[in-house]
Amino acid sequence: MKLLITIPTYNEKENVEAIITSVFNIVSSDVEILIIDDNSPDGTAAIVENLIERYTNRLHILKRPGKQGLAQAYLAAFEWGLNRGYDVFLEMDADFSHNPAYIPVMIEKIKTNEVVIGSRNIKGGGVEGWSMLRNLISKGGSLYSRTILSCPIKDLTGGFNMWQKSALEKIGLSGIISKGYSFQIEMKYKAFLSKCSIVEIPIIFPDRKQGKSKMSKKIFIEALLNIIKIRKNAKKETAFSQFIKFFITGGLGTITNLIIFFFLADLLNKPEIPVSIICFIIAVTQNYILNHLWSFKTNTIGEKLSIKKYFMFVSSSLLGLAVNITVMKLILINFTLPYKFFAQAIGIAAGMIINFILSKYIVFKKK
Repeated sequence: MKLLITIPTYNEKENVEAIITSVFNIVSSDVEILIIDDNSPDGTAAIVENLIERYTNRLHILKRPGKQGLAQAYLAAFEWGLNRGYDVFLEMDADFSHNPAYIPVMIEKIKTNEVVIGSRNIKGGGVEGWSMLRNLISKGGSLYSRTILSCPIKDLTGGFNMWQKSALEKIGLSGIISKGYSFQIEMKYKAFLSKCSIVEIPIIFPDRKQGKSKMSKKIFIEALLNIIKIRKNAKKETAFSQFIKFFITGGLGTITNLIIFFFLADLLNKPEIPVSIICFIIAVTQNYILNHLWSFKTNTIGEKLSIKKYFMFVSSSLLGLAVNITVMKLILINFTLPYKFFAQAIGIAAGMIINFILSKYIVFKKK
């Protein structure tokens, strides 16, 4: 089990060396740490770079050009680790609010679970150094999130979490919409919806002793306001609902196709085959854009329209075009119709199932 501990930092010079040393003192020698630093002006990155010489091949740093937020830090860390073959990922803060002493317990639990959550809100867990008001707001926010999302996880907002690679793959990191502290809520909610095996272990969460907290009332309220958006975005779309959207998109493409075909083939009496090809190119371009932005949007969130994907879509549609033309010509040869575009319509319908399968599982396949 190849474990990567991910620690985002911004102005953590008072804590970063101590947290790295403490973690390495308590875990086995094969565990590694990745610091994700957002160009801290206090020199946090320089401290980490000096420590890399001491912990060769165990300590890494991912430096980013500026402060981009907690969610983007963790997503960048997950991508970094997945590309390098890590099996398990631990999220934790640098300020000792997440006690390294809990890591061995989490490692043991992750062997039989896909997600392990360090929870303040179950028996044995709690906080230290918080005012009654702050504690009340935190518990109220967690209860609010659980109620709106109908999610049984007790500590949705906490950031001391361990993930198996399989859990991250089920969640689909490209579909994460949160930018700030609601990231933790969204990740756990999607893990729950994806039927990941999840366990919460009790932790005591002390307030930080060094450095300045990044949390504020504004950030906390913003996270709670994102709950509705998270619930709406996280709902899994079925293949049937995607097919309905694909069908509607195809219908719009068909209308475009038939209008052009009727004008060129019936009114101007142009040859059917060249006209079909022209109609195909115009309609497939329209369909690619609509499928990317609508039909398969849960698969393409965070991705831009691309020439590569367009040509993949064109290629996958060629089989549908072949079916289209074959069926159309067979009908025209064997039947007398008042208008040729009726045969074209039947040909388009015949290729739709094949087009959908290729689009869903090849072109717009979820990363």
